[in-house]
Amino acid sequence: MRAFTKSLTVLLSLSAFGFTSYMLYLLLKEDNEDDLLDNYVQTSKHKTMEITIPKAVVRSLIGRNGSNIKRFQEQSNTRINFRSQEDKQDTICVIRGTVDACDIAYSLIQEFINNQPVINSEDLWIPAAFVKNIIGRGGEKISEINTVSGAKVNVRNEQRGLSSARLQLVGTCEQINVAKSLIGEIVEQCNLEKESMQKRLAKREPRQPSKLIDPVQEIDSPKYERLSPVPGQEDNQIEVYVSAVESPAKFWLQIVGPKAVELDYLLNDMTEYYSKPENQHIHILDEVNAGDLVAAIFPYDNKWYRAEVLEVNDSPEGKTATLHYVDYGDGAVLPCKDLFELRTDFLTLHFQAIECFLARVDPRWDTWSDEAINLFEQWCHVAQWKKVSARINGYTVKEKVRAKREGSPVPGVDLYDVTNNGDIDVAEELVKAGFAVFKKGSDLRSNSRNTSTSNVSEASSVS
Repeated sequence: MRAFTKSLTVLLSLSAFGFTSYMLYLLLKEDNEDDLLDNYVQTSKHKTMEITIPKAVVRSLIGRNGSNIKRFQEQSNTRINFRSQEDKQDTICVIRGTVDACDIAYSLIQEFINNQPVINSEDLWIPAAFVKNIIGRGGEKISEINTVSGAKVNVRNEQRGLSSARLQLVGTCEQINVAKSLIGEIVEQCNLEKESMQKRLAKREPRQPSKLIDPVQEIDSPKYERLSPVPGQEDNQIEVYVSAVESPAKFWLQIVGPKAVELDYLLNDMTEYYSKPENQHIHILDEVNAGDLVAAIFPYDNKWYRAEVLEVNDSPEGKTATLHYVDYGDGAVLPCKDLFELRTDFLTLHFQAIECFLARVDPRWDTWSDEAINLFEQWCHVAQWKKVSARINGYTVKEKVRAKREGSPVPGVDLYDVTNNGDIDVAEELVKAGFAVFKKGSDLRSNSRNTSTSNVSEASSVS
């Protein structure tokens, strides 16, 4: 009994001490302890939220140097990261924070995505010949169009026949409309220049009289020598003039285009300049040698042209030079005293005559007959400045025959006289007339419909 009484006394003493201690705590506790309690409650309410974001929007959502995401984090008091998904078109946006903060961040992100402009893609077909004008030198013009319009303009390697090429425009409707307007201005300017060029070229005078030849009787070519067309290959044809002919195995073309107009202006300037005796006196040549480039008159029209001296010969009247007119391909023999030094600015334009041979056929006999050559000139409208169509069909390498310039690859071409009644294949016509036979094998034919216009331009620059 005495022990029980002692234990009860101890318990009552401890209880009194505990109660007294708790009351003392309530009186003396600091205010910041309430904050600690509040923080504990908030920590218990943290969450992680995941949102699926289209990959196309992610870059805009992040912003330059992460500016947009930083702003969203500050406004919502959250932490935002991205997790990519392999082989999927979407990215996961991970938001970490309190429930309320995550909801705020979610709203900010959704609002941003909903306000993004709708990106469209539209095709625009333009004349294939104008693509280089859209691109510009070194891509300057197409870069300017992209910058001004805000759209992305892509040139697709796709053509509709030979006349049109496809541009792909990517951007908002407004951006695409601005890009189309800028492209339309370039196309309109190109059309005006083309029309001006055609009017200018239409004024060209024949370089030699046209030849009218009576029709000849057609005969059949041996069947086994005829080549079949190669299926599945593109038919890349170029408008050209046939400017001079030695035979179907050796003739010269000029490409119909701006360079032909430049040549006309250049020759007009040369004729005006060298027709004046005082200018001739400035450019007298002390000596004329094979390989020299000179200014020379053409006897048929008394105009001045650029020419190369092929050889120099002695004659009773003095030295004469055999000339090759480098922009046309024909030639003449003139006294050396009538040749003059070319002014340097008259050499800036590439020589325009492109030496070629007629592909697919050989002469029926050892050489091309005069009658065959005359027919060939008639069908090609040689030096009459009537356009014909050409297609590269192989190359051969000619030997070096000029004193100062190396030989270069000579393109073989198929020629077509384009008429309202259909295209006349000049090689076939020569075979039908009995003056030619088709070559055996298909080596030359195999490269025919693959070669682009640029090959002809390259041949022009190296001829």
